[in-house]
Amino acid sequence: APRASRGQSRGGQARGGKLTFLAFIVKAVIEALKLHPTFNAMLDDEEDEIVVKKYYNIGIAVDVPDGLIVPVVKSADEKSIFDIAADIQRLAQAAKERTLDLADVKGGTFSITNVGAIGGYAATPIINYPEVAILATMKIEDRPRAAGGAVVVRKTLPLCLAFDHRVNDGAEAARFTKDLIAFLESPEKLPLSGAA
Repeated sequence: APRASRGQSRGGQARGGKLTFLAFIVKAVIEALKLHPTFNAMLDDEEDEIVVKKYYNIGIAVDVPDGLIVPVVKSADEKSIFDIAADIQRLAQAAKERTLDLADVKGGTFSITNVGAIGGYAATPIINYPEVAILATMKIEDRPRAAGGAVVVRKTLPLCLAFDHRVNDGAEAARFTKDLIAFLESPEKLPLSGAA
């Protein structure tokens, strides 16, 4: 049997956690944010300026009995996909157990809310202030698509982006989403290890 990669055990386990699609989505989001940095920003109302962040702290919305908590995977661009998967699992568990530290929910630069387990095709996520954008990922499932003049069944992942129109317009949001889709469709282009 092949040896497990560094940080990964047999069976897709990532340092005590399971490697899921969400870790790949985080990596793809970071690469798209690098191409469209004004989505990894905040609007400073007092100074009336856009502050573009040079680091990538990705918030992951976690469903808990009385609402959502958004813990943050800090410096996600510097982590391997396995470390991101382990962080997501650790933070989600801490959110459900109500053992998160205040530092675990502060400092986000962009958030993802994964509602795929619940189902549905579209949503309008609410931006996690002071961030300027949030991505909702829906359920991955078989859907009919046109390909080469025929209708075929393909696994698809609907994405819903909400953004602050004071910082970005719809055309830039479409470009961000198009680049994000390209990274998701070609995961071999993602840096799956930590920062180079």
